[in-house]
Amino acid sequence: MRFYNFKSAVSIIACISFLALSKPSFAQSHGHAPVQTEEKGYKFTLAMGHAHIHEGIEAGEKKWLMMPSWAFNADYVINKHWALGLHNDLILEDFTVEEHLNNEEHTILERSRPFATKIVGTYKPGSHLGVMLGVGDEITKEENLFLSTVGVDYGIHLNGGWEVVGELTYDVKWKSYDTWVLGFGISKFIGSRHSKHKG
Repeated sequence: MRFYNFKSAVSIIACISFLALSKPSFAQSHGHAPVQTEEKGYKFTLAMGHAHIHEGIEAGEKKWLMMPSWAFNADYVINKHWALGLHNDLILEDFTVEEHLNNEEHTILERSRPFATKIVGTYKPGSHLGVMLGVGDEITKEENLFLSTVGVDYGIHLNGGWEVVGELTYDVKWKSYDTWVLGFGISKFIGSRHSKHKG
C-alpha cells in the first residue's frame, strides 16, 4: 500500500510538471523575442492548509484523517530556475496512526501536534510552477521520524515581489506513515528581479 501511494504521488507530480513544460510559448509562435527573468534573493512563504493521513485511527477504527496545518518556508533563490530552503509544517491537532514497520508488523503510533522541518530544493522550469524534493524530520514529544518529501507549488506574481501560492506536498515517514498537505498562502520575494529580451 505504501509503495502504491508513493508511485501515485510521483505520477501526479510528473503529470503536472509535464503539462507545464509542454505548454507552448506564444511569444515564440508570434515571432517576438522571448523575455527572460533574472532573479536572486530570498523568498518567504506563509500558508495554511490541510494535512491528509490515510493511516489514521479514530475510536479504534481506521479512518482517513484531515487536519488543519500551517506552513512557513524560507528559500534562497539562486536563479530563476533553482532555490534551496528550509520548509516547516505544523499540524494543529493530536492524532493516532497505524504505523507500518514492515509488510507484516503494524503498531499504533501517537502524534502530538507534529512539526516537520525539511531541507528542500526547488526547480522551476518556467515562471510559475516549482517541483520540490527534500529530506528532514518530523518532531513530536513521542518520537522523531526521518522523512523525505516531494511536491509542487504554483505562484501567481503580484506587484512588489508578492505572490499568491498553492502547494501540494507528499511526506514519507519511512517505515511509519505518510502525509499529504495541500496549502494556500502568500510569498514575499526580497532581492533583485528584472526582465530582459533575449537576442
